[in-house]
Amino acid sequence: MSNLQAEVGCRLLTRMGKKVSLTEEGEAFLHYVTLGLDAFVKARQSIEELKQWGTQRLRLGAGAAICRLLLPPVLTDMRHQYPRLIFSAAVVHPWEMAVTLEKGDLEFVVGEPPHKLPQIEFTHLFDSPVRIVVSSCHPWAVRGRMSLDELAREPCLLTNKSNPTRRLIDRYFAVEKIRMNQIAEIESFDAIKALVIQSIGMSMLPDWVVKEELAAGVLTAFAPGRRRLTQSWGLLRWQGRPMSSVEHSFRLSCIAAAKTL
Repeated sequence: MSNLQAEVGCRLLTRMGKKVSLTEEGEAFLHYVTLGLDAFVKARQSIEELKQWGTQRLRLGAGAAICRLLLPPVLTDMRHQYPRLIFSAAVVHPWEMAVTLEKGDLEFVVGEPPHKLPQIEFTHLFDSPVRIVVSSCHPWAVRGRMSLDELAREPCLLTNKSNPTRRLIDRYFAVEKIRMNQIAEIESFDAIKALVIQSIGMSMLPDWVVKEELAAGVLTAFAPGRRRLTQSWGLLRWQGRPMSSVEHSFRLSCIAAAKTL
């Protein structure tokens, strides 16, 4: 420890009686040493996974709903191209996106265009309208129309405020000067959809989330107003990081699959 303290040029530990504790400099030093050890462990894990001849890895961050929509055709295509591909998908919240990409925990994240993050590269996949969604037995669905006055009074289920879709909705209705009658804040698109089907309330959801239910007549969708509300979705990766052949193929496969959505 004396040699280490001499090398860094400051005290890392302090003693008070029999108790030894970290100094402020020691806490900062430990933080970065821990990050280095974590990176070393991940590097060892990566090497173990890739030691098998021909094995390649791809890690994706996305929500459950978009995974169910986009991944089946993409993974089918990727398995044909890379039979020994090790694929993993993790749920990544919007506020975690930049950190996970910068640390190299993930190769790609599926999400909306990054705001004020020039270090993140965005590949556009598709645009989706965001519309008011109600059960097919709701009075609006029965008569085939709704009014903005009714919209402000109707019980509404929305995603949490950190979700990019929610922020898009809030900005839209702020311009229209409409305050939604929110009765619940739910993170999952699928959970919101299930509650709307049960007539618990209305919601605002991207069309791709309710595509099957709209086609089956289980749900009915309305434009939120005279202005269209559209959200873009795509692949995000850390800019400047070398792209492997697997990552390049994955991006092309996602672009092809998005054309069918």
